[in-house]
Parts: sequence; C-alpha cells; structure tokens
Amino acid sequence: MTYSLRNEPANRVRHVIFDFDGTIVDSMDVALQLINQAAEKYHYHPVKSEDIEKLRRMSMPERFKALNVSPYHIPRIALELVRNYTKSLRFIHIFEGMREVILALKERGLTLSIISSNSNQNIRKFLADNNLDVFDHIYCAKNLFGKERTIASLIKKLNLKRQELIYVGDEHRDIIACQANHIPVIAVTWGFDPPEVLEKAQPDYIAHQPADILSIIDMTSDR
Repeated sequence: MTYSLRNEPANRVRHVIFDFDGTIVDSMDVALQLINQAAEKYHYHPVKSEDIEKLRRMSMPERFKALNVSPYHIPRIALELVRNYTKSLRFIHIFEGMREVILALKERGLTLSIISSNSNQNIRKFLADNNLDVFDHIYCAKNLFGKERTIASLIKKLNLKRQELIYVGDEHRDIIACQANHIPVIAVTWGFDPPEVLEKAQPDYIAHQPADILSIIDMTSDR
C-alpha cells in the first residue's frame, strides 16, 4: 500500500530522479563483500552477518564509528569500493518490478535521471548489459555525502523546475538531500535503510513495492 506522509499540493511530475544502488538494483551483498575485503587494508572492523540489522538502523556517521572507520580514510575507501564494484556487476540484479516501473514511466514521456554515489561507468555498463539504457541523465556524487550538491547541480545545469521533479531513493541521506533542495521524495522500503529510519526523516511518500511509485506519481499528477 502506498501512503503519503504529507498533504501538500503538487504539480504534475515530468522528471523522475532515481537513486541506483538499493533502489533500482539489489547490490547489498556485493557492497558488504567489498566493504569486508577492504577492512584489513584500512584497519576497520568487517561487517558480520549478525551486525547488519543493527547497522541498518544507524545513520551513516554512526555506521562508520561502529566499524571504527577513520574519517580520513572514507574518501579512499569509497573510491576503492566503486572501482572494485565493476568486477562484481554480474552479481547484481534489478529489483523485481523495477524494470516495469522504469519502462512505464519512459513510455509516458517522463524524463528519467539517476543520481548515485556509484560511478557513471558502472551504472551505464549495468544498464546496457541489462537492456535498461533508457535514462536521459546520469549524475554521480563526488563522495558519500555529496548528493545534496549533486541534486542542486543537476537542477541548475538543466534549468529544472522543482515542482516538476520527484526523487526516488532508499536511504535517510537521500531524503535529507531532497529536503535541502526543496523537491519531493519517495522513500522505498526494499533498500538498505529500514522503514522506521526512513519515516524519521519524513519523506513525502513511502513506497513498499515498485508499483507504488507509479501510483504516487499518478496521484501527484492528478491533484
């Protein structure tokens, strides 16, 4: 079931911005494997299976602290993970139902973009390999905390109207970045952050299954 957490009026959605990992594709297992591979090199604690649920309920800074990750190493670790991600693309798959949602939005004539902390090269290769190369724009954040600036840059570069945008993402930080840029956000519950963490950030909408995204966009356009 889809439900709105706010009752503010919205104009017609013409441009949908998607997060990639955790929203379009299920890459959690690959991410955890890559994180653990780098643990010894950067002297932080590997993620144990019994720790995953606890980590999911933490903020990003809290996760780094729990794993004893040095703030000075975060940019280097992130860069290394993105580079190694390329070798694991074959183990990543699209969440069930997301292909149909993306293609339906494209058929309706909406502009589709991706904003991600992953690399442009990784995303484009995955989309091409999986016959989903239908996105108009792909923008990549410079670091794990750079989505707010990347969204702002996309809006400015393409001269976008905020009232025609909506963002779809799976993390608390996605919601905060959208709020900072004054654009509505759909939080999806099948990614890394659990529903209770998403709700605390007060997204405009929550989707519990991919089809809910279409329902939300239809609902906002009909107001």
